[in-house]
Amino acid sequence: MTTGEKIKYFRNMRGISQETLGQLSGINSATIKKYEYGIRNPKPDQLLKIANALGISINIFMDFDIETVSDVLSLLFKLDDQIDMKFEADKDDEGNFKPSTVKLSFKNNLINKKLCTYMKVLEIRENMINAKDEYSEEEYADNLKHINENIEEIKQHLLDDNMVVKKELTDLP
Repeated sequence: MTTGEKIKYFRNMRGISQETLGQLSGINSATIKKYEYGIRNPKPDQLLKIANALGISINIFMDFDIETVSDVLSLLFKLDDQIDMKFEADKDDEGNFKPSTVKLSFKNNLINKKLCTYMKVLEIRENMINAKDEYSEEEYADNLKHINENIEEIKQHLLDDNMVVKKELTDLP
């Protein structure tokens, strides 16, 4: 989804008009309209105002280019610094962690519950892919497209939560 599509999606989820979003964010409604149609892209300060008006994280609008091991690890380390995560892995006979058994979870049950919902829709897609031979090419393509659209919709619903999960200062070493 583009930034404009995300603005429109969350605005519609809140049941508010472009005019109301404009008033809540202090941005002209004509400008909101241009953002939603992709005519203009909001600058970071405008995006923050929109995110705050919609009651969502500005991170929803960010696209992260994750390409390297360093990219992945830097995100994981940042998460571990700021929220309660749990890293687990089985050990071999010499007491070394086995890389193929690494698992991570969150100590916050709401996050884990939302991840389970996401995993369920991924499982549905995987089952569809594994059953490809049971469908005509057209049926398969249509079904897969529909599932992928549902996954995107579910991801947006799962993101729609501003519950604070930051570590308490007493939890930091």
